[in-house]
Amino acid sequence: MAKSISKNAIFKAMLNLFNIILPILVIPLVSRSFGDELYGYMGYGDSLTAYFLIFASFGIYQYGLREISKVRDNKTKLRQTFTSLFLFTSLTNIVASAAYMIFVAIFYKSEPYFYTCIILGFNLVFNIFYVEWVNEALENYDFIAIKTMIIRIIYSALILLFVREKGDFLFYLYLVVGFNFINNIISFIYVKKKLRFDFSNLQFLRHVKPMLYVVILSNTGVLYTQLDKIMLKDSIGGTTAVGYYYMAQRIMLIVNTLLLTIIQVTMPRLSNYLGNRSKEQYLILLKKVIKIYFLLLFPASIGLLCLSKEAIYIFGGTSFLPAVPVMIVFAIYMLSIGVEGIIANQMIYLHGKEKDDAILVLIGGVINLIFNTTLVVTGTFNMVSAITTTLIANLIVIALEYRMVKKVIKLDIHLFAYENIKYFYYSLVFIPITFGIKFVISNIFIACVLEVVTCGVVYLGILVLTKDSVFFELLNKILIKFKIKKI
Repeated sequence: MAKSISKNAIFKAMLNLFNIILPILVIPLVSRSFGDELYGYMGYGDSLTAYFLIFASFGIYQYGLREISKVRDNKTKLRQTFTSLFLFTSLTNIVASAAYMIFVAIFYKSEPYFYTCIILGFNLVFNIFYVEWVNEALENYDFIAIKTMIIRIIYSALILLFVREKGDFLFYLYLVVGFNFINNIISFIYVKKKLRFDFSNLQFLRHVKPMLYVVILSNTGVLYTQLDKIMLKDSIGGTTAVGYYYMAQRIMLIVNTLLLTIIQVTMPRLSNYLGNRSKEQYLILLKKVIKIYFLLLFPASIGLLCLSKEAIYIFGGTSFLPAVPVMIVFAIYMLSIGVEGIIANQMIYLHGKEKDDAILVLIGGVINLIFNTTLVVTGTFNMVSAITTTLIANLIVIALEYRMVKKVIKLDIHLFAYENIKYFYYSLVFIPITFGIKFVISNIFIACVLEVVTCGVVYLGILVLTKDSVFFELLNKILIKFKIKKI
């Protein structure tokens, strides 16, 4: 029996909101304790491991979620598919982990961030036990939410209690890696209790080709923002700029994580509809998802743009204020990756067109590399220009992907129709509101609170005055959950 999408969304939203609140408490303490240089070590080490994680995971999250969702109603095929995919990615994780350690030992042995890279490399080793793609395909969002929240509370409490100065940097690294392992191993034990291995009819070769395409599709950030960080370190000659860039990126990702709730919880259902030849149900749900997502995405993006200085100050303090211009561009970039995520994941990928999309993503990655290289040669490459070229490359990819949706897949979808884009126009009112409040109030915290409240009230007022059907449908679902009379 299918689980309630609204219930899944509540659990996922709880987890994502939780993942926003805790970093708000932890990141400012970490950044202030370690400073921009050590924080830059973290940013660079994170970028380096991300490259190898591409080949370690080998696209298992997206591919595994799609394949498990298709066969979840057939217990035999479910066990066989899980066993084949787990064994295959165990091998890729082992090979990638070994390659990473050898690479770091050869090229970074004399660098001050060598040990940071070695410790973070154990995230690749522990990725063997990453099976959250199974839990999400089976829609076990209640388990995922409760488990992850408990682990992160303990993790954050330890940071708040014991991280105080630069000398605690290694302890912090051990916490990051250790709790990543704990999170993965608990999920693995939970899945194994419900789903035993079935070594009959093992299939590996048929998964290799589509997973190779997913390696590119599920890691577009590596071809774009991760490339920026690596090139910033190499061209500018230090990790401080990487630290500023990394701070802005992390803030953007925190906000974006909450927005992804509606996409994440509907992916298994959409895949299941297509797997069972229910194209009409797929289109109905997809169109609803787009409207709900845009209702949240546009105000979040424009709001973050308006509050860029406040966000950087709250998370990093005065020493990270040079990251404000980067944060502004990242707010716009968040909007672009949101739109691209809808097109790539819920349209192109679920229709099995990952090969074609992989080519488009590679084109965007090459364009970004050309842009960055040109800026380096001309001496104009910096944090702001790096993320700006990445934004431009992503917009080009969006145009190419949407053309594929209309011309190749031929979906009856009008993504940029007024009924979807109107939320962007509504959100533009945030710009004069926040500008006026900043002009009158100099205290950054008071201004921030007032800006958020005022913009929120104005946006809700616009939705009510325009009698927005998507908003009232969401509101009524919430009221029903709390057993309150519908509007």
